[in-house]
Amino acid sequence: MKKNIAIIGAGNGGQAFAGYFSLQGHDVRIFDVSEKTIETINDLGGIQIEGNSSVTGFGKVLLASTSMEDVIKGAELVFLVLPSIYHSKMAEQMAPYLEDGQYVVLNPMAPLGAVEFKSVLDMFGCKADIKIVCTATLLFACRADRVGHVNIGGQKVSYTACTYPSCYNYEAAEVFRDVLPELVFCDDIIRISLDNLNAIVHPGPTILNTGRIESNIPYQYYLDFTPGQGKIAEALDRERMKIGEAFGLNIRTFVDEFKTMYQVEGDTIHEVLRNNVGYKGLMGQNTLDSRYLREDVPYSLVAFQTLAKIAGIEIPTIDAVVTIARDLIKGLDEGRTSNNLGLGNVTKKEFIQMCRG
Repeated sequence: MKKNIAIIGAGNGGQAFAGYFSLQGHDVRIFDVSEKTIETINDLGGIQIEGNSSVTGFGKVLLASTSMEDVIKGAELVFLVLPSIYHSKMAEQMAPYLEDGQYVVLNPMAPLGAVEFKSVLDMFGCKADIKIVCTATLLFACRADRVGHVNIGGQKVSYTACTYPSCYNYEAAEVFRDVLPELVFCDDIIRISLDNLNAIVHPGPTILNTGRIESNIPYQYYLDFTPGQGKIAEALDRERMKIGEAFGLNIRTFVDEFKTMYQVEGDTIHEVLRNNVGYKGLMGQNTLDSRYLREDVPYSLVAFQTLAKIAGIEIPTIDAVVTIARDLIKGLDEGRTSNNLGLGNVTKKEFIQMCRG
């Protein structure tokens, strides 16, 4: 069934989703703060999708605008497709214009992002009766080589999602069944937070890439992954699963989750990353001051620390990566601490009730 869809963010993922949804027959509007980007999309009339997507071609965009009100007015589904570092600012801008019955999708939700997003909406007086949906990752591995033209290297066959609180999971699954059938609604935002695998393969391995980065050695981030980087990622993954166990959740290993998403072979993180042909050509960053540390440390690993604190468990490898990242990159945001999320001294029982409704 045709939907009216608003996309917030016209970066790589936002443009990919705009073109993808349009090619599926939905009405699409897109918001971005860059007037130049918006002007280009309007001049082109849409987004060209190429590569390994289930649909390719030119997807028409009905409106590209820097006006949040114009883009989300009347939308049934509102997708935030931009780094989580900007989610609170977007919540502030959206608060006056959201309407009853809308589904707002944090796509993806970095760990505990729904708690932050909802608290900002409340802070700015949003009274709309909306449903917040959280996904663990993006549908695509993609790059926009220029505005209006997106190449999709790979498309997942399934990935997890939930509502916040999760008592609306069944209802949301029905709404999204024909829009994003790859979404698997399950558990709660604790599970979806822990299913965000960027926290495992971005910060720690990036720190181990310091020599490459500071020596200006070009490399493919995933396909040139080393065994040592894989070992650090495995240690982080064990702690991620430990957090899930503390909340009574059966969290699958990175390897098992990744093989489901991409249908690749391998027994270790090192192997499955290097065997994913969809990552071909995705180059590593040329500075340590990138989103792999500036976003994924305060908005993912710090959130893991918050979950561990609530659960009363120790996560020494995650703590070490956060500490080293803060030594390397001065001025990292404090991130999603319990105080910043308004959780204070919430107990594990109280937090679980908050997530599940």
